[in-house]
Amino acid sequence: MKTRILVLASCLLAFASQAQESKKELWTWRDANGVVHFSDTPGPGAKRVDLVVTGPPSGGAPAAAPSTPRQGSAPARPAAAPGVIYTSLEIWQPENGASFFEADATVSVRLRSEPEVSADDSLLLFLDGRLVEGAVNSLDYTLSALDRGAHSITAQIVDAKGKEKIRSAPVVFHMKQNTIIAPRAVGPNLRPPNRPTPRGG
Repeated sequence: MKTRILVLASCLLAFASQAQESKKELWTWRDANGVVHFSDTPGPGAKRVDLVVTGPPSGGAPAAAPSTPRQGSAPARPAAAPGVIYTSLEIWQPENGASFFEADATVSVRLRSEPEVSADDSLLLFLDGRLVEGAVNSLDYTLSALDRGAHSITAQIVDAKGKEKIRSAPVVFHMKQNTIIAPRAVGPNLRPPNRPTPRGG
């Protein structure tokens, strides 16, 4: 009896080791001596036994199960793209130390950066420490109605959170007014003072 069980188990293992993911037919019968036989081809008086065997493709390794994130763990996020790194920011107009004399003079301010300002960043202009309103990331400004005296302008590029990324060197310019006092007469224009004429005796 034990021999028959071992023979049956051996046959099943042999079929399972050779099979890929497929359906196999197994035939069994008893001979005249009552011995149970197994074969993959039918014989006289044999009964079919269906076996479904699953396994990896021949010669291949079993496929790895997909990893599932742990319950409660946050999904992995793609790495954020590095922000733009600026190598220079300058005010190239007006020149440092420039003077403007007209009472209603306007001052044109022009900026440039290397590389160009990213859409994620902001370019700001400050006049005497106060933010100058203008178009977003504008490279040109016109300053008017400025008081007489010295003024300082600086530019900055900040990120979306307002953190400074680069700052320009300050530029100082002067608003002056022409004198309205008439010049004093000098040289030939000077006349000697009038002297009294003596009376005749």
